[in-house]
Amino acid sequence: MYQNEKRRTAETVYNDVNKKRELYRNIQGEICKMRHTLLPWLHLLIPLSGILVFLSYYSFAAWSAWGKVCGYIETLSIVLPLVISVVCAMSVEMEEKVHFQTFLGVAAVRRNPLLAKWMILSVMGFAAILLAVLGFAAGFWLMSGGMVLSAGNYLALAGVLTMGGMNLYLLHLFLNLAFSKSASLCIGTAELVISALFLTGLGEGRWQFFPCAWGSRWSVFLIQYWKGDAKAAEKSVTGNLAIGVIVTILLWCGVLLWFHYYEGRPCKD
Repeated sequence: MYQNEKRRTAETVYNDVNKKRELYRNIQGEICKMRHTLLPWLHLLIPLSGILVFLSYYSFAAWSAWGKVCGYIETLSIVLPLVISVVCAMSVEMEEKVHFQTFLGVAAVRRNPLLAKWMILSVMGFAAILLAVLGFAAGFWLMSGGMVLSAGNYLALAGVLTMGGMNLYLLHLFLNLAFSKSASLCIGTAELVISALFLTGLGEGRWQFFPCAWGSRWSVFLIQYWKGDAKAAEKSVTGNLAIGVIVTILLWCGVLLWFHYYEGRPCKD
């Protein structure tokens, strides 16, 4: 009896280690699949293009320094949902070409392929946002000769935008896997409009329930706080974090439960 118990314990430990290794292998597989696609280049070229366009415009625009920084960050947060929908559509399209065989047919743990794809896209998204924010900060400093925000402030803004985008990656992976690229792009376009509208008074009491608006609203709150309007920022934070946590938990539980029974969808040859 002791030997049987010892054997079961050893098997449990082996299975746990194997599951962790499987996730690592899935991550390696995603890296190999994306290495020779446009996805890494998009995460490099889109931020650089945005920086170039805004710095070129700001070189002659009669805005205040604060206005220029706020305008860039708000625009970045608004277009982020649409960019994420495009990136997720391209990533899932790779799986569709082989009828999801390498995505669904090689994993012992059902959630590992989805988690691996989400993790790689989130890391590339974080790198792109970091480049977009810090690259703009460096270029604006060279152009204007002064720092509106500190390096730590810019890092905080990049972190807020990334946290808002992580749920969007999961949502758009679900939309592409469950429906189609068209559905994801349509939702991404709608999220862009919602994110812009919710920066106005239309968003009061509503933006907390829409992950696409989190990056823009939290960025605005941080900038308000740094500008000295602490009361407005603190008032906006009250209760909103709790709602965001609840929405995140519901989203993750719903998508992971759905993916446990996912068997792919019809693909066009």
